[in-house]
Amino acid sequence: MRYAWCSFAALLASAFVGEGSEFTDLSASFGGAATLMGIYHTTTLNPDLTSINFWIPSYEGAPARTVSLSNPHMAAADAYGNIYIADKASHSILKWTPDGLIHTLAGTHVSGFNGDGPAPANTLQISYPNGLYVFPDGTLYLLDPGNHRIRRVDTSGIMTTVVNDPEPRWAPSGRALWVSPNQQLIYYTHEFSPVPPSLISDGAVVKQWTPSRGIEVVCSRDVGFRNPANIAVSPIDGKLYVTDRAEEDTTRVADGLFRIDGPEQRTRLTGNVTQSKASSGQPALSSFIEQPRGIAFLPNGSYFLCAHKGGDVWFVDTAGILHRYIQGSGSGDTYLIVDGQHPPLTSKSVISQPRSVTLAPNGDLLVVLNDSGYLLRVRNAAPAAEAANLVPAPGASGGLRLGWDGMFGRGYRIERSSSLVNPSWSPVTAVWGQPAGQTTLLDGLPAGPEAEGYYRVLPSL
Repeated sequence: MRYAWCSFAALLASAFVGEGSEFTDLSASFGGAATLMGIYHTTTLNPDLTSINFWIPSYEGAPARTVSLSNPHMAAADAYGNIYIADKASHSILKWTPDGLIHTLAGTHVSGFNGDGPAPANTLQISYPNGLYVFPDGTLYLLDPGNHRIRRVDTSGIMTTVVNDPEPRWAPSGRALWVSPNQQLIYYTHEFSPVPPSLISDGAVVKQWTPSRGIEVVCSRDVGFRNPANIAVSPIDGKLYVTDRAEEDTTRVADGLFRIDGPEQRTRLTGNVTQSKASSGQPALSSFIEQPRGIAFLPNGSYFLCAHKGGDVWFVDTAGILHRYIQGSGSGDTYLIVDGQHPPLTSKSVISQPRSVTLAPNGDLLVVLNDSGYLLRVRNAAPAAEAANLVPAPGASGGLRLGWDGMFGRGYRIERSSSLVNPSWSPVTAVWGQPAGQTTLLDGLPAGPEAEGYYRVLPSL
């Protein structure tokens, strides 16, 4: 059934501070690149052309640089420096910790379904996970397309099912997932299984879920999506943006980045196949980017965009102009990143087939790459987004409320100590900062004797 459009109204964010071109400022705000995880394999496919599951028990707790990823599709981070990877072919969500070790957060590394929970996430099977969304406190949502589900893993590691989509023709693919800050709105996509004798997907759909209205269609397959890859909501206009790699469209007509302007309405934001091949300095709208796959917004509405077949990671400034950030190849398993290299890296192809780009709560850029499977991080080199003007007040429900001025799109850690004499700070939670001019509020902290003490707000690690 199709329902009315339910949009998420985002607030305006401030632009970058400083003079010079946006791309120059952007480049200066990042430091060196580093490979966090990945091992080259001469082949990543089984004889039947399915992806190899490289996971072995000895990988649990091992140094990440010694662990093979299995067709990873996305990575995202929390405010404590942990990074989560949707490792599709190992049917798991992996957790990279700041000590450089890898752990299984969700899934059993065997495709299947053994219950919706609640249960420890690493005891419940998931199937071909290829999308996730992470909050600063570590709450994680994952797309479980093999089981037609969206799952939630809380900060204690317990997994439950939030969405069970009964669509019988949902192919075991999806990739795109976004969750609102209050966790009351979820956007996701899925493809439809082929209609025989065809062997390619029968288009794709964009959907939303809310607790009160359940599953609703935002864009039916009649709109023209083929293989939606990633989605994001702009901090400027509050609208949903969808990349479509259109893998099975040999005409390449469906390739592009699109903005969703309402039910069954989309606007193209990158050029079509009849226009010039993308190059730096050209408007994105008149430049063809082959198989765009990942998108990540910065607070001012500019964004990173990566292309699977084109192979590049692009920066698109607020005027819609393209800037090549990392040059890539659309084929093979090129990976020539040397730790410490400072993008832009544009003199030769150093990566291939990027699958996603995301921004961590501390501002780091995370890129998941090609079938061999690499996790690349480009460090945020800008000054930490410190909290200012911390003010306690009575909470709306009788508890304690903390308010402070922070930076939109950055995460903040809240800690408590019972004394400032030899203080022992304990983590309370972590939240997103609010747009410029808006106070970040954390409500619902305990009241009474258990709340007596001192609180501090720190930037994300």
